[in-house]
Amino acid sequence: MRLKNILFVLITIVILATAGCGKKAITEDGFTSAVEGIGLSVNDDTETYSDTAGITKSLYGVKDDRSESYEFYRFKTPEDAGVQFDSLRIQIGDAEAEDKVEVNLSGKNYSLYKADVDGLYYHVCRIDNTLFFGSSVKDKKKEIEDFAKKIGYN
Repeated sequence: MRLKNILFVLITIVILATAGCGKKAITEDGFTSAVEGIGLSVNDDTETYSDTAGITKSLYGVKDDRSESYEFYRFKTPEDAGVQFDSLRIQIGDAEAEDKVEVNLSGKNYSLYKADVDGLYYHVCRIDNTLFFGSSVKDKKKEIEDFAKKIGYN
C-alpha cells in the first residue's frame, strides 16, 4: 500500500509539472535519422493511408524479428492526430488481458499512453499533429522508451 501511495504522489507531481508545458513535435527527417541511428531502415507507407483520417505522412521501422516496431504519423490537424491517439489507446486498453498496467498523461499539446499487456509493451504519444507509436515484446520495453525519450515523445 505504501508503494502505491508513493507511485500516486510521483505520478501526480509529473502531471502537475508537465501539464502547462508544451512539447515540440519531431520532423520526418528527425524520425528517420533516429530510426536509422538504431540500425533500422525507414519505410514510407503514406500511400497506404491516402484516404485515411487525415494522415499526410506515415513512416516506420521494424526489427527483422518483429520484437520492436517504431511508427511515426503526421496528420492534417491536431484533432485528426487526437482521434487516432484515442483509437489506439482504446484498442489497446480494451484488450482482455491477465496482466495489464497502463499510464495516461496529457498536457497542453500532447497526450501519452503507455501499456504493458500480457508480455507486450505499447507507447503511444501525440504531439500537435504528429503521433509516435512504438511497440515491442516486454523484454524490449527499455529500447522503445529510450527511443521515445530521444525523439521527445515520452
